[in-house]
Amino acid sequence: MREYPLIDCTEKYNSIMVFDKNKNVLVHRWYPFVEGYSKVFIEDILQELPFSPQCALEPFCGSGTTPVELQSHNIKCYSFEVSPFMYLLAKVKLEQTYDETTFTYYRNRIANSLSNPLQDIRTEESIPFGKTVVRRDGMKKWNFHDSSLDGILDIRHAIRVDVDDIRYKKLFTIALASIILQSSNLFRNGKCLSYRNGWESRIYSRTDIHKLFFANLDDVIAEDIRIISSQQMSVNNTDLCYLSDVRKGIEQVPNNSLDLIITSPPYLNSRDYTDIYMLELKVLELVKSYEDLQNLRRSTLRSHVQMRYTELKPIDNPRLKKCLSDMKNSNTKSWNTDILNMICGYFEDMEKLFSAFSKKVRKGGVIYLNVANSAYFGIEVPVDYIIGDIAEKFDFSVREIRKARDIKTSPQQSKIIGKLRESVLVIDKR
Repeated sequence: MREYPLIDCTEKYNSIMVFDKNKNVLVHRWYPFVEGYSKVFIEDILQELPFSPQCALEPFCGSGTTPVELQSHNIKCYSFEVSPFMYLLAKVKLEQTYDETTFTYYRNRIANSLSNPLQDIRTEESIPFGKTVVRRDGMKKWNFHDSSLDGILDIRHAIRVDVDDIRYKKLFTIALASIILQSSNLFRNGKCLSYRNGWESRIYSRTDIHKLFFANLDDVIAEDIRIISSQQMSVNNTDLCYLSDVRKGIEQVPNNSLDLIITSPPYLNSRDYTDIYMLELKVLELVKSYEDLQNLRRSTLRSHVQMRYTELKPIDNPRLKKCLSDMKNSNTKSWNTDILNMICGYFEDMEKLFSAFSKKVRKGGVIYLNVANSAYFGIEVPVDYIIGDIAEKFDFSVREIRKARDIKTSPQQSKIIGKLRESVLVIDKR
């Protein structure tokens, strides 16, 4: 097994590998995304490349940071996203044809409707599916107080009825999405949604919800629309962003067409992003049933245990097989019996991806891959090294692995493992 050059780049990467740096950046600030890297990471890559990339790929688009920033540098970028909410968010941020006059026209139409909302909005707008969305008899916890949900439904109804241009309908939908979590009784707590302290008495009126919506529109989005209206770009990545599982959709990318891939696939941390963004998926009616939800989970990378698969065999990789063997022999218990199967599925997916990448990336092209190591049963999984091994099976060469920062492991692993490494693999096509 090859020992790849491991370079400590924590001073360079520590602060730019988080989306938080995007919170005041044009279009990225439209929705408070949590996961992912900042635009500075993209800019840093472009500055160090010895060539000017013409065509790129982002296989795990997320909120769209990579295709949006490459578009601003006039670089063509294919992107894929399996979550309908993240796909909507990325498409809205990529759109270049907004203008201030049209935005203001629809904003005022919505405001006019909300000045006199329907008394019983639920006769026109359905409550999102699920047993815990609103209070019901015998329940101890629920996602939304009635007045908050009614305020959200008021806005959803106004967007549906008063905005007939699909571009602006999607834009105002993202503006609504940006206040959904704030309007609820929940907060994002690592891998899941948890109830806020004091949520029972934290109650917004319908009018309060409307005000939250317009505050974001008027203080943030309107200003960015003015800037976008004055910009001219020669590249438009909007139509190259696909709602698709990249494992299936990548065939839409021509062979030998890519000279750059920048991505951060889901980490091997058993985090299910459909859970984390469940409220947005439900309220925006992007999933309308438990069947829809299961189908979405089934199409995600196998990095979580929300879906059970038939028992898998590990790919042929000595590092991986040693980890799995050590885990089976470990005395440390795990919170889920399907962890080993998840790990096998994750690296099987990675192998399939790099097999496809080898056909799509031209000789001399470069991949920048942001990943993090994991730990289960008291055993660390060197995700970065195993992915490096996989890449080298498919005509790639790992130039170096850059340590980006230390990240915390789960409480049950922290006493044994301590911190885990988050890395950026720099991989060249031979």
